[in-house]
Amino acid sequence: MKTPQETKEQRTGGAFLIRPAESSNFHGSLFSEEEQMVLGSVKEFIQREAQPLADELEHQKEHSRSVALLEKAGELGLLGLAIPEEYGGMPVSFTTSLRVTEEVGRVSGFSPTFGVQTSIGIAPILFYGSEAQKQRYLPKLVSGEWKSCYCLTEPEAGSDANSGKTRATPVEGGAAYLLNGQKMWITNSGFADIFIVFGKVEDDRNLSAFIVEKEFGGISLGEEERKMGIKGSSTRQVFFNDVRLPAENMLGKREEGFKIALNVLNTGRIKLGAAAIGTSKRAFDLAVEYALERKQFGSSISSFGAIQHKLAQLAVRIFAMEAATYRTGQFIDQKMAALEAEGLSVEKAEVAAVSAYGIECAILKVFGSECLALVVDEGVQIFGGMGFSEDAPMARLYRNARITRIYEGTNEINRMLIVDMLLKKAMTGELELLQAAKQVQKELTSNPAEKKQAGGGSVVAFAILEDLKKSMLIIFGAAAQRLGKKLKEEQEVLMHISDMIIQVYLLEAVLTKAENLRTKGELTTPDHIADISRVFLYESVEKIRQAGQEAILSFAEGKERSLLMKGLECFTQAQLFNIKDARRRIARTMIAEGKYL
Repeated sequence: MKTPQETKEQRTGGAFLIRPAESSNFHGSLFSEEEQMVLGSVKEFIQREAQPLADELEHQKEHSRSVALLEKAGELGLLGLAIPEEYGGMPVSFTTSLRVTEEVGRVSGFSPTFGVQTSIGIAPILFYGSEAQKQRYLPKLVSGEWKSCYCLTEPEAGSDANSGKTRATPVEGGAAYLLNGQKMWITNSGFADIFIVFGKVEDDRNLSAFIVEKEFGGISLGEEERKMGIKGSSTRQVFFNDVRLPAENMLGKREEGFKIALNVLNTGRIKLGAAAIGTSKRAFDLAVEYALERKQFGSSISSFGAIQHKLAQLAVRIFAMEAATYRTGQFIDQKMAALEAEGLSVEKAEVAAVSAYGIECAILKVFGSECLALVVDEGVQIFGGMGFSEDAPMARLYRNARITRIYEGTNEINRMLIVDMLLKKAMTGELELLQAAKQVQKELTSNPAEKKQAGGGSVVAFAILEDLKKSMLIIFGAAAQRLGKKLKEEQEVLMHISDMIIQVYLLEAVLTKAENLRTKGELTTPDHIADISRVFLYESVEKIRQAGQEAILSFAEGKERSLLMKGLECFTQAQLFNIKDARRRIARTMIAEGKYL
C-alpha cells in the first residue's frame, strides 16, 4: 500500500484529543495492484468456500469443516499476510490485513478460527520469537499445516491475567521446564498443534511466555464448551501436566510474558474491530434484503418510517466504524514506515507501531463490538418472528456477536484501559493532556459567554468537533486533579470519560473521511455521506453531553460542579436540522442498492 508520510501529530496514539483534525484517511485506491489481487482472492474464498458452509459450521463434528477451511486459506496464502517472505508469508500493509479480516468477518462462524490463527496465534512468535523459533514455526503456521492457539485465560485469572497459577519449573540444570496448569476458553484448542502459553517461572512476579508443541506430550483437553454462539469454532479447556519443554521454547525474556500478552492483544483488538465491520455489513445486507421482500399492510416494510429509522442508525454506525478502523490502520502503517526508516526490523516496527496506537485499538474493539451488537439486534427485530428462528440466518449472527464484547478484554476493561493509557502518556509528558485541559479551563473562565459556531457545512462540523474535545479535556483534567491516584478506583468516572473519548475519535474519523471523499470527488452518492456525517455528529454531541454530565455529577461538587456543567453546556452544542428526513434519505439510498453502500 502507498503509505503517506507520517506527520508529527500522528506519532503517538491519543494525540487526536489535543491536535486539530487531520484529513489523513484511508482510500481503497491506496492498495497496490498485488494487494488488490489478495483482496480479490479472499473475497472469492469467502463467497465460494466459506459462506456456503455457514450452516454446516454450526453443526460440524470435531470441527473438520473449520480445519479444512483454515487449510484452504493457507493454500491460498491468506494465513501469511504481513508475514515476511523468508517465513513463507506475503508482505502487505497492516491496512490490507485489516481489510482481509473484515472480509472474513462476513462468515462469523469461521472468523474466530481464522482470527486466532492469523493474529494472536502467530503474532507472539513473529514479534518476540528468536530467529530459530521463527524458522521452525512460522512457515508451518502460515501454510496451515500447523494450527495455533493462545492460552492466557485461567479459571481464576480472566481480566487479571497476571494472577494466573500456571507454573514452569526449571529442570535439568535449566535446560528445560516442566509446565503445569490449566487454561480455559481457548479458541482452536481442539485441533491445535502449537500452544502459546503464559505462565510464571517458579515464584516470579510476572508471566513468561512459551511455545508448547502438542507432540511434547502431557497436554489434555476438556470437552468442547457448550457455547451461546461461535459454535463453528473449537473452544476447550487445556490442561498441562508435567509438560517438558526445552528452555529455548521460552518466548522473549523471562517475565516478559505480560508485556507480550498486552502488545499482542492490541493487534487482536483492532482486528476484532475489523471483523465486526464484516459481520455488521453481512447482517445489514440480510436485513435490507428481508425488508424489501417482507410485505405487511400491502406494502414492503422497507417503506415504513420505523424500519428506515433502524436501517439508517445501523448504516451510520457501520460507516463510522469503517472510517475509524482504516484511519487507524493507515496511522499504524505510517508509524511502521517511520520506524523502519530509523533501522527497526519489520517485526519490531509493527509491534511498536501497534503499541503506539493501543488507545485507538481499544477504542475500535469497544465501538466495533457494540456497533455489531446493535446491528444484529435490530436485524433480528427487522426480521420479526423469523429473526428469532434458527431457520433464518439472523439468529446465528445475533448469538455469534455476543462474545465480541467479552474476549480480547471485556469492554469494561478496555474502557478503563483507554483512560489509563492516556494518563500514563500524560504523566510521562508524551501527551500534554493536562496542560491542554488547563488551557481549556482558562478559556472557559475568561470567556464564559455562550459559544456561537460560525460558518457553514464542514466548517461548523469541525468546529463542533474541537469543542467536544474541549468538553472531554476539562472533565478529564478536573477528575485527574480532584481524585489524583484514586481516579483509577472510580470505575464509573473512567468509563464515562472513556465514552467521551471514543465518541470524539469516531466523529473525527467520520468527518475527515466525508471531507476527503467530497474534496477528492470520489462520491457516487454525496448526499447520503453528508447526511451520515450530520446524523453522527448530532448523535455524538448528545452522547458526549450525557457521558460528561454523569462524570461531573460523580465527582464534582459546589462551584467546581457548576463551572464544569457550564463548560459542558458551552462545548456541546449541536447543529439543528430535520434528523428524521436525513435518516430516511440514508436508508432509502441503502434500500435502493439492496445492501450497505
